[in-house]
Amino acid sequence: MTDRDLTHEEMLEIAAQREKENEEVTKPKSLGTSLEQWWDSEAHRQLQESSKASVQKAVGKYHMLSEEDKYDMVQAICHIMCEAEKKGTSHRGLQDALGLYPQAFWILELMDVHNALWRYYHDKKQEEELEKDIETLQDFTET
Repeated sequence: MTDRDLTHEEMLEIAAQREKENEEVTKPKSLGTSLEQWWDSEAHRQLQESSKASVQKAVGKYHMLSEEDKYDMVQAICHIMCEAEKKGTSHRGLQDALGLYPQAFWILELMDVHNALWRYYHDKKQEEELEKDIETLQDFTET
């Protein structure tokens, strides 16, 4: 069927429908709507399944290590992470310290660990600074 086979009314209806579709495509979406569409998408479900499979594979590899290798791995990872977090590193900096940037971005629990360690060392640093300030004030008032 060509445009010449359509009536004037049909062509107007098609034009109106195309205009409406174009408005929907170009219409800005709110962040919530966009996220909701992503969470409901097949791509998100596939990403979740892939992530679960990756975790299971990594845990399986860990359990296959000898006791000595497990000890060494845990000791090394804890040391690297705590040293980086004591310096106040970012999530990306932690990934870099582990030698896994940017691949470690997909390790979901790494952000949780980073946030917990960052808060611990941040709070500890604030306590130390407060104690120094109190000590300085005490020294100042005594003189």
